[in-house]
Amino acid sequence: MSGGAQHDAILATDTLPAVTVRNPVIAVFEAVMEGAFKLSALALLAAAGVLTFGVVMGHLTGRGLLWQDEVTVFLISGAVFLSAASVQARRGHVAIDFLDHAFPYAKDLRHAVVEAGILAFCLIFAWKSGMLLAEAVHEGQTSQSAWGPPLWIPYSVLTLGMALLALQVMLQVGRRSLWLLAVVVAGVAAFLLATPPVKPLVSGLPHWLTGIAYATVTLLVMFSGMPIAFALGVVALIFMLLFMPAASVDTIAQNFYEELANVIILAIPLFILKGATIGRSNAGKDLYSALHAWLHRIPGGLGVANTIACGLFAAMAGSSPATCSAIGSAGIPEMRARGYSPGFAAGIIAAGGTLGILLPPSVTMLLYAVAAEVSLGRLFLAGIGPGLLLITLFAGYSVLRYRHEYRRAERAAASHGTHSALLADEHYTTRQKIRMVVWVAPFVTILAGVMVVLYAGWATPSETAGVGAVLALLVIGLMYGIWRPRLLMPILTGTLRESTMLLMIIGMSLLYAYVMSHLRISQAAADWIIGLALSKWFLLAAILLFTVVLGFFLPPVSIILMTAPIILPPLKAAGFDLIWFGVVMTVVMEMGLIHPPVGLNIFVIKNIAPDIPLRDIIWGTLPFVLIMMVAVVACCLIPGIATWLPGAVMG
Repeated sequence: MSGGAQHDAILATDTLPAVTVRNPVIAVFEAVMEGAFKLSALALLAAAGVLTFGVVMGHLTGRGLLWQDEVTVFLISGAVFLSAASVQARRGHVAIDFLDHAFPYAKDLRHAVVEAGILAFCLIFAWKSGMLLAEAVHEGQTSQSAWGPPLWIPYSVLTLGMALLALQVMLQVGRRSLWLLAVVVAGVAAFLLATPPVKPLVSGLPHWLTGIAYATVTLLVMFSGMPIAFALGVVALIFMLLFMPAASVDTIAQNFYEELANVIILAIPLFILKGATIGRSNAGKDLYSALHAWLHRIPGGLGVANTIACGLFAAMAGSSPATCSAIGSAGIPEMRARGYSPGFAAGIIAAGGTLGILLPPSVTMLLYAVAAEVSLGRLFLAGIGPGLLLITLFAGYSVLRYRHEYRRAERAAASHGTHSALLADEHYTTRQKIRMVVWVAPFVTILAGVMVVLYAGWATPSETAGVGAVLALLVIGLMYGIWRPRLLMPILTGTLRESTMLLMIIGMSLLYAYVMSHLRISQAAADWIIGLALSKWFLLAAILLFTVVLGFFLPPVSIILMTAPIILPPLKAAGFDLIWFGVVMTVVMEMGLIHPPVGLNIFVIKNIAPDIPLRDIIWGTLPFVLIMMVAVVACCLIPGIATWLPGAVMG
């Protein structure tokens, strides 16, 4: 992706890169790594089953299972740790390759330095994980929950996973240069064996200067092409070594695990599993076909059907790329066959896919709820009003654009005799329409059922994610015959790839935020912003503009976790409702999904419709960016668009 973020986790293949010469030892290591990856994929399925079993037993017996949440944490976090090496082998992480395009000189040297930095970090992290495990075994540490399992269980999986990751990075560096590998390993060994200094290496700097250094180093490391997860970890480790007591470095593995051992955060892979399950079936195509059959009489009804289908599928899947892929693979060819211009067809799907991070269940909103410490249920409800507003605005634009293209086709037919497919008429019988609706009803039932279970208080958000994943698997198994292991494994492994990429970013982002807070960078930055005494709306405009700029380079997950400690205190002090702001910020981050240089949805569309020029896709999405701006202004002028429903449902 030229000049932007490389995001291979969603579109990556299941196979490892081919190697010309295979060493038997390396072959054994790769077999172990792949075995751990497939075992981890099954662990996700087991976690969904545990949560579903807990919900059922809770209603049958009237009390929850003591071990349910902790077993879920062990299964999902363990799956992420054990799959990290395999995801790294597939280059399945998000990275910003800005410097490669802006300064192509000395690219090989820069890549060697980046890989050396990743290796050094992974070796230190794996060693500290092992120390954490040894301490847990020696002291007999147990969890503080009512169940109280020994902590050596998750720590041993963490240590094994990080060791596999370090070995995989060693393999990659060794293929580049054995000398580089030897230098890095020797340097890390010397660091680990040396006696650490009693006091921080650097002290006495003002907070503002430390903050500028932190931001500058972060930008340099990220723009170097280092995957975002590793970049955040490397920056956090560097500043720990320089500005914090040496003993703090010993806590990096523990901090990483404790930040991830959150049952709400670990619901993310199960939401992704539900979306991947529905996305791998023909549910998107069937949903789109049913809507088109009922809306084809409306001018631009095909575009409207795609817009509504994107909204419904986004609510079922919770993933923007999955929505683009599932609806676009059927919708774009159909629109083009019926005369829609390529850019218009691509723009509808790319923009409709952004609803995946706004309509519940949204992974982005889940992370915002954790970062802002607000009610996830209220936040999910708050996204529905703006989501419906965007669907309406997108559909309205589709009608207007269709009429423009229809009139142009009529003029071409009258003057040149060129008959566009746009002028053709279609007809569906009532029986056909009803049959299509009946076929997609189970998926809409899953959507409604999950929302009812969540807001009726029958299940927690994590339990809802597990139940939704199990229901989705049952439905596609019955309706589409996707129940055999060879058909299910691609769903599980695809989910695991994306989940590992996201949770590695989340864990390292939280470690990064911990260091920023310990050095009082975030507090000083927030106090500085408050001290500027900006007007309420100017402050909001500045923060949203900052978010837009970050969206040029970073995915929403990183934006939320990196900026929340800085921007939320001033907004709260200015009197803004943080749930309302979470929705507005989400809409602004949606723009980042359809504008260059990152524009993840743009590249998903390019992948499913490679014959459409990238320029046409970008121009096709720009009107929808303007529509999103209108929606943001509407939410500012009428906050009730976002706040009315949570207040009406939850008081």
